[in-house]
Amino acid sequence: MISNCVLNLVKPEDKAHLFGEIFRVLKRGGRAVISDIVCDEPPTEKILQDPDLWSGCIAGAFLEAQFLEMFEQAGFHGVEILARQAEPWQVIDGIEFRSMTLRAYKGKQGPCLDRNQAVVYKGPWKVVLDDDGHTLFRGERMAVCDKTYKLYLDPHGPYAGQFLAIDPVSEVPLEEAPEFNCQEDQVRSPRVTKGEDYRETWMGESACC
Repeated sequence: MISNCVLNLVKPEDKAHLFGEIFRVLKRGGRAVISDIVCDEPPTEKILQDPDLWSGCIAGAFLEAQFLEMFEQAGFHGVEILARQAEPWQVIDGIEFRSMTLRAYKGKQGPCLDRNQAVVYKGPWKVVLDDDGHTLFRGERMAVCDKTYKLYLDPHGPYAGQFLAIDPVSEVPLEEAPEFNCQEDQVRSPRVTKGEDYRETWMGESACC
């Protein structure tokens, strides 16, 4: 779904519903790319009462951070600023108005099932927090549910290239997977992915480095 400078024409009290409808009509795995006018400070009462500024995409402008939050609150994940106009498009009463383009994804909803998978966040940040509240520590084997594992490793998703996958030695069938508690951040022990009885020994023919 693509939109260009129309969302801020909607009345403030209807905007949450608008974003909910954008989310609803997208299929799972779909993306919304939206460009609209944002402002660095709340519009003054004078601006809000000017009908010409409403029709001119000024009075209904989103605060910059609010624009991202509206996507998050609607249920999207991987919300990202693709472009932000460096110079203001217009300045009124000292408030700067400029274009910003965001991209957001649908698909993080669903059951959390534990299939003994883990991911390693590669960096460069020491710690990151995703849209579901998972805290990921650089270089640590973090336990994740099957749904989150697939989101992080999707080559066409917002997290592509940021994680290393650690699959279990013995795959857990989806129909046998227990519920995973996504409310707690857990470091996954290698013994969980390898199995408690894993005792293999073998040597490579040459040095690995």
